[in-house]
Amino acid sequence: MKGLVLMSLLVMLVSCGSGSAVANEFSGADSLVINFNAPQTNTIAKTVNTTESKAIEKLIRFVNSKPTEAYKCGYDGNLMFYSKGTLKADVAFNFSGDGCHHFIMDSKGKLTPTTMSNEAADFLRSLSEGKNWY
Repeated sequence: MKGLVLMSLLVMLVSCGSGSAVANEFSGADSLVINFNAPQTNTIAKTVNTTESKAIEKLIRFVNSKPTEAYKCGYDGNLMFYSKGTLKADVAFNFSGDGCHHFIMDSKGKLTPTTMSNEAADFLRSLSEGKNWY
């Protein structure tokens, strides 16, 4: 019985302390650059950058969601998370395609797609339209 309790506590501590693989990619992020592509191209049409921790944390929460399939819909842009000037993570996203909302990033050599909530899609859309509320 004691062994079962100790094993349960150990599993809880390890799972709570380590964080998800995606979240670990962003540890220490202190700035963010968001590139928005011109429709149907890979040409950057607009760039938004911030060092506001509230915005950075919000986007990390959005990206750190449930795994999903890797859709083949094209991308509306990318999120570049930096820590002390060093790129920590580069995350592509699609917020405009019906049925294609998702994030995707290379995590330790493996493409990791995650779901994009309606809130995340609305947030990115508003930034692409020039609104800068967080």
